Amino acid sequence: MDRVEGGKISGGQLMAMLVLARFVPVTIEYPLVTGMKSPRDAWIAALFASVLSLLLVILVAHLSLKFPDKTIIEYSQVLLGKHLGKAFGYLLVFYWISVAATVARSVGEAYTIAIMPETPILVFMLVIVFLSANAARNGLEVVARVAEINLYVMAFLGLIIIGLPYKLMRFENLLPIMADGLGPVIEATGVGLSFYAEIMVLGMMVPYLKRPKDAIRYSIYAVLIAGFTMTIFSISLVAVFGPTVSSLSLPAFSLGRVISIGQFLERIEVIPMGAWTITAAVKLALYVWASAVGLAQLSGLSRYQSLVYPLGAIAASLGMLFFENFVSLQLCFRTTWVFFSLTVALSTTLLLYIVAFMRKSSIGLGG
Repeated sequence: MDRVEGGKISGGQLMAMLVLARFVPVTIEYPLVTGMKSPRDAWIAALFASVLSLLLVILVAHLSLKFPDKTIIEYSQVLLGKHLGKAFGYLLVFYWISVAATVARSVGEAYTIAIMPETPILVFMLVIVFLSANAARNGLEVVARVAEINLYVMAFLGLIIIGLPYKLMRFENLLPIMADGLGPVIEATGVGLSFYAEIMVLGMMVPYLKRPKDAIRYSIYAVLIAGFTMTIFSISLVAVFGPTVSSLSLPAFSLGRVISIGQFLERIEVIPMGAWTITAAVKLALYVWASAVGLAQLSGLSRYQSLVYPLGAIAASLGMLFFENFVSLQLCFRTTWVFFSLTVALSTTLLLYIVAFMRKSSIGLGG
């Protein structure tokens, strides 16, 4: 493999990056509950999405282990041929930049709505993109270390946000289960799966693992941790806010505002704000890094660093171009993004896996 990136990461660091990347939609807009017709069933959809996504994650990891010294950009060209493989590679780079664009826009909207409504959203987007691109430019090891440290911080913050409003929880708000049928649950499951599909970036990280065989195990851990957190968070939100949770713009922020301990600790909005910043910065850095390394490999460059800042700027620009406001962002996550994300992730993974299986079978027959 042409080592465009020379860093090495552990399985635990891989897990930390994937978990934090999955936390972004949970800590900010959380489309599983916002705008849902039956938010009380969001926890079921979160559970279903987590279980179903395990298959995709295992497929990507298993496929990558067939080419442990190559990224998905490189082995796509081995399996599909140079031209078709490169076409798939450019599609994946665009997909990852689109993910980065949605993250940048989500953070910008969250800070604008919750904290500084008079400040132009582009200011927040440029700051978070610059910081994340700077981390990405320093290599995957840097991003991995930041994720590993902050995973424990996020675990602590998550326990506070989910657990402290227990006095306000009314678990009867979760009943009746699936009163509106299976349709809303299936729709919400699709939304959840579309975000899990982003874990396809795993195909870029396997060659940089110290022990590539850890990919499957730690990827499964990441999905299970993220799925458990999503399920518990959904239960907590609905138990506190009831059916009104679907009208909240920033559920985690609203949950932080209702926390009260005695008469001295109230409205601790700083906790979800910290969660936004940590998770979004790690996710942005990871996807900008993947886009830059992938584009460098497609272009035959020996280094990817020169591409990081331009790709970060493109992500910020697309975030401004794709969405007019927060409402259009939320609508996209429940409609267009579901189709786009699932189509790219599933079609690419299945095609590559089928071709790899057919090649292995033909070699076996030939032998």
